[in-house]
Amino acid sequence: MKRKLKSLILLVVLVVMVVTMAAPALAYVPYNTYNYNFYGETVGSPSGYVPEKVYLAQDLGIASIHNPNDIYVSDKDEVYMLDLGGENGRGRLCIFDKNFKLIKEFVSLTDIDGSKYTLNNPSGITVDKDGYIYICDTDNAAVLKLTKDGKIVMKYEQPGEDVFDDSYTYQPYKIVIGINGAAYVISKGCLDGILEFDVDGEFVRFFGAPRVQLSVADYIEIYWRRIYRSFGGAGVDSVFSTYVPTEFENLDIDDGGFIFTNVIATEDSTDEVSKLNFTGANTLSPTTKSTKKVSSSLSSNYGDLEIIPEFDNNFVDIVVDDDGFFSVLDTALSKIFEYDAEGNLIFEYGGAGQQVGTLSSASAMAKLGTKTLVTDRTLCGIVVYDLSDYGRTLHEAVVYYNKGLYSQAEPMWRDVLRYNSNSDIAHVGIGKVYYMNAMYSEAMNEFKLANDRENYSRAYELYRKQYIKDRFTLFMIIIVILIALIIVWRFFGEKIKQAVKSKKEGGNA
Repeated sequence: MKRKLKSLILLVVLVVMVVTMAAPALAYVPYNTYNYNFYGETVGSPSGYVPEKVYLAQDLGIASIHNPNDIYVSDKDEVYMLDLGGENGRGRLCIFDKNFKLIKEFVSLTDIDGSKYTLNNPSGITVDKDGYIYICDTDNAAVLKLTKDGKIVMKYEQPGEDVFDDSYTYQPYKIVIGINGAAYVISKGCLDGILEFDVDGEFVRFFGAPRVQLSVADYIEIYWRRIYRSFGGAGVDSVFSTYVPTEFENLDIDDGGFIFTNVIATEDSTDEVSKLNFTGANTLSPTTKSTKKVSSSLSSNYGDLEIIPEFDNNFVDIVVDDDGFFSVLDTALSKIFEYDAEGNLIFEYGGAGQQVGTLSSASAMAKLGTKTLVTDRTLCGIVVYDLSDYGRTLHEAVVYYNKGLYSQAEPMWRDVLRYNSNSDIAHVGIGKVYYMNAMYSEAMNEFKLANDRENYSRAYELYRKQYIKDRFTLFMIIIVILIALIIVWRFFGEKIKQAVKSKKEGGNA
């Protein structure tokens, strides 16, 4: 009896070990994580990012954090933070290493002429490949280019009156540096697009102006304006609304020179994120996505797809990493939404609250390797997230997938499905593997699970051709037999009928 009991206990232990080892370990997070299905409905998902730590002033080696405006990570993994502290409480620059140890703190800078320069509400920062630091000193109406020891070597000041008339005030707010050394600057209140300056600080052009966002009611009003104008002339325009584009809120640039931009929000939640090429055209399109939604308008939405009116999107920052994933920071929902290079939602994480990993008043975001850094004005600190095992697996699969290395991505996609069987992009990825290996029936099944109708149709077309090709010999034999039977019947049909008739008559007799 004791031997049987020991055997039973041993069996139970073995079963528990097998189940535990087979099931992926999922870290606890203080927020709900999800993705969206084909119909734009939320579907539960493991968390791609988990909170690592909140770095407060004492952790960073500084006296205090007052009001962080921006954060940036250089190619050398140094963390740059702009904060409204300093001598006059209007701005300072703090530089940390990748372990968040203080390297240098600037409460003032050295001007070009050697005099003391005090920042005044600095709002944007970036660092170029040569190590020069660029700061948008908003209330001083200048973009500063400075060395790492805090000496200003150039100022990008307000363009001439032919560019900025009395209707605009030059308030540089955010900046990135292009691969050719050009500076792309967002100025508050400027509706003509991004200001481009050359390497000498001279204004070149406006770049990538956002489209005017119109509702159905706006189109109706425009229609009636045309009718009124036909009777009353152009003077009637003064009684109608004026339509202007939404200004950009933030921007980032990838290694290929594409500029990612965002606006805070739009009425229909579309075109809030753009990937601009050299001409200023948006290359992000719903038709390029692997996980398309039921409608193209739904596929072009970013952030929350089930918008609650009082919690509309409020995008304040956008950042792109080395693998082409881009993330937007939504302060209305206190969440980060991450997308792949095609614009497919990969992860959402964060949320409002007071626990580690939740946000209260997020202001800016940056990427440090696989980590996401978010500055929070209420917490007065930097919230750090890192990829979970699930997130790392999905990232690697997407990278291989986007490079066209479908076979190498297959085992990773299958691991993703072990974590999350509802992952549409994983089913699409495995479907691509089957498709490339001419296993069209299996590919159709995967595309069907992902509601990928376009790829399903392509696989079905090739499956049909393959089906006919594989059975071509059989079809030809059948056709030859049918032709032979037709020929025989044509020449011997009457004789056959007479023979059958004679046989019947003889049998009846």
